[in-house]
Formats: sequence, structure tokens, C-alpha cells
Amino acid sequence: LEVAMVQRKLQENLNGRMFFWGKIFGTTQDYLIVHHIDPFAEFPEKKFYFCTTSDFVLRAAPHISEEYSNTASNIRIAFTGDPSFFAYNGEEEEPEPEDPDAPPVERFREVHRLTFTIKKIDRDCALVPRGAMCLDTSKKVIANSNYTGLSFDTSNELRAYLHMRMPESLQGIALMKRPGILKTDDFLDCIDKDFPKEMWAITHDSHASTVHVRNLFWDGFGFYAVLKTPEFGSAYFGNGVPNYDLAFML
Repeated sequence: LEVAMVQRKLQENLNGRMFFWGKIFGTTQDYLIVHHIDPFAEFPEKKFYFCTTSDFVLRAAPHISEEYSNTASNIRIAFTGDPSFFAYNGEEEEPEPEDPDAPPVERFREVHRLTFTIKKIDRDCALVPRGAMCLDTSKKVIANSNYTGLSFDTSNELRAYLHMRMPESLQGIALMKRPGILKTDDFLDCIDKDFPKEMWAITHDSHASTVHVRNLFWDGFGFYAVLKTPEFGSAYFGNGVPNYDLAFML
């Protein structure tokens, strides 16, 4: 996978780094997902790439329409691991094309569902510790060089974790537009405003040196932060299907 990441960076002449995002399990094979962050964007924008566990060639996740997004949101079965799969409603197999070089017929396929699921999980789950990001004078979101990590007491509170996405709350949007230097990181949405709050579970390792935050709706997502250090990260390992029974489990 690391070789594939280097190859993709060279092919697209990408600046910055590529990061491992996670793994979505399929019934026949699994998907491995990585992402690249544009270092020049005003807000750190992610571009996603995927490959299967039988073919380590990274492909860009395709753009999907609103119609495809609606279709994907209504599918609740497991992924197959075949990006070209389309028979969600028992459709007949496609006939072999007369021209072997002809592009595949345009229709909703599992690769579109994969893109929707990745972006949905990332929107709901991608986190940063409070204080890890800040705005520069041009209102560009950057890493805070003065961030030294969370304390043990602070790490037990939901308010210590922020969604790493464009703000959706009115307060966050207003702060992003406020002129001048902003001395707060409240421009990012806090997970203590999520509903239900119980979807987030906070635990520590046996040495109380690392905090782990799990999302119970997207079972398989995990975030970690090493206390009193700037180190943190996250990954998703799951079947790509939300836990729709969460309300009955709380």
C-alpha cells in the first residue's frame, strides 16, 4: 500500500502527504482507503483513493451526484468488495461489450456507494483534539504549533474533541467570517453537540497515557491521542454499515 501511495503521488504530482484512512470489509474482498490533504486549501480538504486487497492500485474515489448519494444512503447490506457491482435489486448481469475497450455502462455501482460511505464516515467521525488547530491571519485552518496535548482530566470530556470538517453550526460559521485574528478554536463543531451524545465512548489505556474515542454509530471508527503530547490520529475498520440499532442499545 505504501508503494501504491508513492506511485499515486508521482502520477498526480501531489504535494504534501498521503495518509491511511481505513479499511471497509467486503464479502469477497476488502477495500483499503487513503486520503491526501491539499496543503494550500483554506480548509484542509481531503481527496480519497481506494484499492482492494487483491489489487493494490489506488484509484480516485469518483464524484457522486445527489441522486447517487440518495441511493447509497438507502442500502443497508454488506459491501461485496467489487467496485463494479450493481445488482442491488437483483438486476441481470451486463452482457459482454462488443468492444472490449468500451467504457462500462454508466449506472450506480458499489464504487459510488463506497465514496458516499467514506465521506459520510469522515464527516461524522473525523476528530482533532481541542487546541490542535487554529486560524492564521488569512483565515486558513492550520496545525497549532503551540499545541502540547490533552491532560488526563480534559481528555475525559466530550468538549475536548472537535469535528475536523467545515463548521456547520452558526457560531462556527460566524467565527470563520469574523475579521481579525481569532484566539479560539471554537470555529470547529464540538462533539458534545452531537445527538445522541452517548454515540461517543471515551476510554484510556491501562497506563492512562493514551485516550481512545470510539463512535458507536459507525462501529469501527477509533480516534486516539497520546496525553501531554501533540500526537493523535484515527482510522476506520468496519463493514461500512451504520449501527441503526444504537438507539435501542443506549
